[in-house]
Amino acid sequence: MLKQDPAGFTVGVMEGWSRRQAGSQVFYEAPTGGDYIQIGIVKNTPMSSYDNFTGLEQKHLAKAGSDYERLRLEENTYQGRPGALWEFTHVPEPEESDLRRHVIDQAFVAADGTEYAILAAGRADMWDPAKDVVFSTAVGTFKVG
Repeated sequence: MLKQDPAGFTVGVMEGWSRRQAGSQVFYEAPTGGDYIQIGIVKNTPMSSYDNFTGLEQKHLAKAGSDYERLRLEENTYQGRPGALWEFTHVPEPEESDLRRHVIDQAFVAADGTEYAILAAGRADMWDPAKDVVFSTAVGTFKVG
């Protein structure tokens, strides 16, 4: 289902998912909990998406108990713009649960200098790239404006 978001973009999300905003981050969350899409927006970004992801990765690596594991981090082109794709697993809150989370994030810098990051997260033990619809729908339908 396509959502025209008040933050200035359109994205396809699963039926029944609810919207929540925290600062410049917009979340669409599964009613069952755990799975979500997160759209990050950074206006006038001073760096490339790849450099941004590299810096965020360093924070993960520095965090004790995060159990971070990179699956891939690569520069790419998304919708004709310079971008990056980052995929990893980690245990986000080891004190709450030892469930590993799978995260895949496509970011790009739009022509106006705004970075958009389209992230999908869920349980790592449930992730099957061949059966993915959440991330592929989000990146396949995302449009600025």
